[in-house]
Amino acid sequence: MRPQYTLVTPPTFEPITYDQAAEHLRVDSVDDQTYVQALIGVAREYVDSVTGRVSAVSGWRVIAPSWACLFGQYSDTLSLFRTPLVSVSAVKYYAAGATTLSTLPAEEYLVITGAEPGMVKFTGSLPSVADRPDAVQIEFTAGYADEAAAPNLLKHAIKLLVGHLYENRLPVAFASCQNLPWSLQAIIENQKVGGWFA
Repeated sequence: MRPQYTLVTPPTFEPITYDQAAEHLRVDSVDDQTYVQALIGVAREYVDSVTGRVSAVSGWRVIAPSWACLFGQYSDTLSLFRTPLVSVSAVKYYAAGATTLSTLPAEEYLVITGAEPGMVKFTGSLPSVADRPDAVQIEFTAGYADEAAAPNLLKHAIKLLVGHLYENRLPVAFASCQNLPWSLQAIIENQKVGGWFA
């Protein structure tokens, strides 16, 4: 089973503004402002989910049935595929036979925020966990601190998707099917964390 990532605390800003989106769309009127602002959020959520990059700082939780499901290339280090990693607030687990969560003391792991993806390196042996899909739970903060910090490619992908959604309001246009533009697909592939999305 793959780890499951859940947004816990949504971002307080969007990586692009309405004015930037309107300029990209070449829209002069504010008639569609509410709709375009909603599309910005939809586009950000999609681009963030398929790339693993978090374009605006937010709170996350990842759950997994075991420690090993989260490990990267090292057996004592787990990877968090939401980047950039800002901090880890808690590493929790259901111990074997337990029905309540326990919290691993912070001194038993090292948070590596400068890596991509961010990592948690354990300094001791890990406790055995219960046989359940949410046996391991990690709460963390990830994302770029403000609009200026988010990569231009990520912001452009969001603009392209806003444009695509604005022009194609229905899933299938009459007598034709509109796929995502190649340029958007190329940017998304380029921005994926760890070569895959979680």
